[in-house]
Amino acid sequence: MKILRRILCILGNYLPPKLNCLFYKLAGVNLKLSKVWIGNNCYFDTQFPENIIIKDNVCISFGTTILCHFDPSESIKNHPIKKYKKKVILEEGVFIGPKTLIMPGVVIKKNTFVQPGSIVSKSTDENSFVYNSAFKKRGTLTKELISRINNQNKKFNF
Repeated sequence: MKILRRILCILGNYLPPKLNCLFYKLAGVNLKLSKVWIGNNCYFDTQFPENIIIKDNVCISFGTTILCHFDPSESIKNHPIKKYKKKVILEEGVFIGPKTLIMPGVVIKKNTFVQPGSIVSKSTDENSFVYNSAFKKRGTLTKELISRINNQNKKFNF
């Protein structure tokens, strides 16, 4: 069943609007087909599509990526940051601009507008205008930081 869901999600990533919603729904994404618009060439996490929850009256523009997990162990052996998965929730009335990246664990609250090209790595407040295009260094990957990241994500391990 897991493989079938992954295939359905992959197909949804390449199908045109409305047909893509059907395939995402079959893959396990929690959405109402008549209440959501998902544009062309979006990429929804194929490992854990069931961790994506999209409420009513949401518009997701073309090229948006929604990630629900982090797993370096597939390609990098002994990576210091351990794998995890988290839900992504888009509440009622949300608009996601084209080419937006939504990171694991984010809740985009009711009536939020996300500007095109944004990287959403934190949850929002209701009625927010969100934009982000500048890269900012958050810190150096020290043993203490790795430990803190792994401890924060421990309950989300899979």
